[in-house]
Amino acid sequence: MMNFQYDTLAASVRLKDVISSASNRAILHRLKNNDPGLTHLSIDESDDDYGDDDDIFQVREGDDLGWLGYFIGRNEKLKYLSVCYLPGDAEQGRKFFFGIQRNTSIDEVDVSIRGFLGESLSVMNLPHVTSISFDSYSKREDAHYFALGLRQCEALEDYSGLLTAEIVASLVSLPWLSNIYIYKRGGLAINREECMALRELVANATGIIHLDLSRVGLGNDGSELLAEGLACNSSLADGALDLRGNGIGDEGLQALASSLASNAKLRELNLCNNNISDTGWEALAESLAHNRALRVLSIAANTAITETGVRAISRILQSRKSRLEDLWLDSISICEEGGKLLGDALFVNTSLLTLSLRCVGGGMSIDDDGLKALALGLSRNSHLKILNLSENTAITSVGLRSLKQYFRSPSCALDTLFINSINIGDEGACALADALGQNKSLKSLSFDKRGITSKGMKAFLKLICNSSSPNSIYLSNHTLRDLGSFWNEIEVKLGMNRWCGARNAAKSKIMHFFPDLDMVPLFQWNLKFLPLVKSWFDTVTSDDSAFAASVQNRKLSAIYKFVRAIAGCKLLPTSSHSAASEYQS
Repeated sequence: MMNFQYDTLAASVRLKDVISSASNRAILHRLKNNDPGLTHLSIDESDDDYGDDDDIFQVREGDDLGWLGYFIGRNEKLKYLSVCYLPGDAEQGRKFFFGIQRNTSIDEVDVSIRGFLGESLSVMNLPHVTSISFDSYSKREDAHYFALGLRQCEALEDYSGLLTAEIVASLVSLPWLSNIYIYKRGGLAINREECMALRELVANATGIIHLDLSRVGLGNDGSELLAEGLACNSSLADGALDLRGNGIGDEGLQALASSLASNAKLRELNLCNNNISDTGWEALAESLAHNRALRVLSIAANTAITETGVRAISRILQSRKSRLEDLWLDSISICEEGGKLLGDALFVNTSLLTLSLRCVGGGMSIDDDGLKALALGLSRNSHLKILNLSENTAITSVGLRSLKQYFRSPSCALDTLFINSINIGDEGACALADALGQNKSLKSLSFDKRGITSKGMKAFLKLICNSSSPNSIYLSNHTLRDLGSFWNEIEVKLGMNRWCGARNAAKSKIMHFFPDLDMVPLFQWNLKFLPLVKSWFDTVTSDDSAFAASVQNRKLSAIYKFVRAIAGCKLLPTSSHSAASEYQS
């Protein structure tokens, strides 16, 4: 039956005659009545583990999927549709897909087939859907028929799913396509026909802004074909290209370097975990040093890159044309000379916001000597916001102590520091606490608490709130807001930094530890200081209602002390009682 035939029968059809189970009939009732609570619907094979899930249509013998497709097509509330199973009857599949063509509310469709849909996928005409994902656990014919149906999804913006030459060819024809994530199932490498299809995609689909080809096995040959497409036009303008884990070596990277020189509008490039050495990297770095568009770059886990490659990185960072903001160099050996090269570059760089030097899976990225050299250059940097040194087990308290000059520099703008999976112990904790003593920028510090005893914890407690005197509290660190899980006592003080902000956290801490502040030293200025005292109390904030009430009482007490003392000195014509009443009002 066609849709108009279902229209004729819709008023009189009895659902129990066309749908096998009460739970499935309930779903059709909700679809028919535009239930606003039904925005997500999955279609799957019957399974006892599902029970009577109210948003899963469990296909059973006797279900007429033409009616299911019809009511989905007429529904105006559904936003997401997942098709995991349809029976082997091709006619049932065609009726279902013909029915859902009418729907204008669904934004996202996930087709993850267990079984065999075959040619019914070719009528998958979804003109209003903007996002489709596809996976098939069975025969390759599904991908062929899916590619035919995909061409009719003219509003598609996002595709995520299997890679075949036919699917890629269908993607080229979609005018609004902007985000693509393609993968190969079962660890299979991409073949030449598929590489050539990708070349045509990037050469002709000018609207792509994100292309994820991670771990598809491009190798050098595939990279060279991809580079030919990139060189043709402005694909990926202001966009992202993800080539992680593709076995790309120096030859492939040199080809990409040449194409990126002519297509210099790419914003993000991920080349981590390939087979890149200094030779290939230097070729790309030469191109990137003159690139004004690139903002994010990862060459992490290319362990064959040496000091020579780090020198090339330094040249990019020192280039006046470079606008690089985020740089991932994880598991690349930096050592002392590399630290000096990066430090020298960051001494003059004004664009980099994030630098990651994690050491993933053993080995060493940076040690104490490298960190010392890096910190020296950073001491004049006023732009870096995030630094990740995690898993560099060669870093000790000696290296952490070298950060003191950087942290205490008035130009330091670092907001977040990661040093996870490094057993810094008490010495490292004390070194960090000492280095952060006068820092006004760092808000989040994430580190491994193993090996830290009460000695190290007390160093951080003193850093955040040195309660020996009001002045010591005032000089404590009121910027740091997050240390991960720590002592409850430290968390309370960090909470004050979070809730009150750096300007008012000191006042809240002082009020907690010194409930009766001495006003006597201020009396010599008569009433000149009284408005300042009142304003000081007024800006003390807290989420604790009891504490907030006590602050109000202490404000009135301080005002009373002022009035009483000044009246006692006969500097006011009024009585202490009337003065207190005036200020209390």
